[in-house]
Amino acid sequence: MFQGERVGGMERVLIIGALTFVGYHLVNKMIAEEVEVYGLDFDEFDSMTKINEEKLLLIGRNALFTYYSIRDEDGWRSVEEEKFDAVYFCLYEPNQQSGFRNERVILQYLKRMIRLCEEHKVKLNLISSIEVGNVDESENKRLFAKVEEGLKKGEVQYSVFRVPTLYGPWQPSFMMYHQLMLSELGEKECHYTSEENASDLLYVEDVCEYLWENGMNEEYLGIYNLLSGKKSLWKKGMNLLRAEDKVKKENLEERDGTVEVISIKRNTPLEYGLNKQLAHMKKYKELYEG
Repeated sequence: MFQGERVGGMERVLIIGALTFVGYHLVNKMIAEEVEVYGLDFDEFDSMTKINEEKLLLIGRNALFTYYSIRDEDGWRSVEEEKFDAVYFCLYEPNQQSGFRNERVILQYLKRMIRLCEEHKVKLNLISSIEVGNVDESENKRLFAKVEEGLKKGEVQYSVFRVPTLYGPWQPSFMMYHQLMLSELGEKECHYTSEENASDLLYVEDVCEYLWENGMNEEYLGIYNLLSGKKSLWKKGMNLLRAEDKVKKENLEERDGTVEVISIKRNTPLEYGLNKQLAHMKKYKELYEG
């Protein structure tokens, strides 16, 4: 391989939602692959949540990473002057079920991103939710359907990657595995109930590996479901966490059959992934309980 040539073919990327579950893991993946990252998210340096503060501390003063608050116009100007090989939009948590930020604000940032990608002829990669293809209505489905619609209005090359339930270190606190592990560490009973999508499960780093490899890939334009290719993984995870009683009777979801499925090649074994998440939770127990 010649110097300067990369597997993913990328030298500089822009990640909108750099502190979200997928966004943060993607930042770390890019840095590990020596790709320069510009990251935008809602948090400002002087008013960060403790968890996001910790995330940025862990990246440290890395020459490959530049962070701006999405509300910072100077930051936007810097971003708009740069050239990027790929742009990733993951400002919403794909597994969140309620309590979303104002969708008008999100759609406004998406529009701005579409303009930037059109101008520089860069592919826009959107992380969306598997629930968009479900027959049943949910707030999650409604919201991500709107974001996908917003994307289709532009003249931009795009890939939409709809993901199922994701797990791993830094899993958001509204998610089931996180709550079960936190209860176990605190030796309390978990009374948490979740409307989590139980249709499939992916390890967050496996998804980021795929996103890194295909950020510039123009063979995959359009909408795709990223799946494990395995049966009942979410439920198996619940069994391993000794929470079988919290699994609702399976309702087989009807999914939009017109959307092409991509089975993720790198598939971290479930027990290994859960152990990594548990080790992370032990380390940051106080942060999560605070």
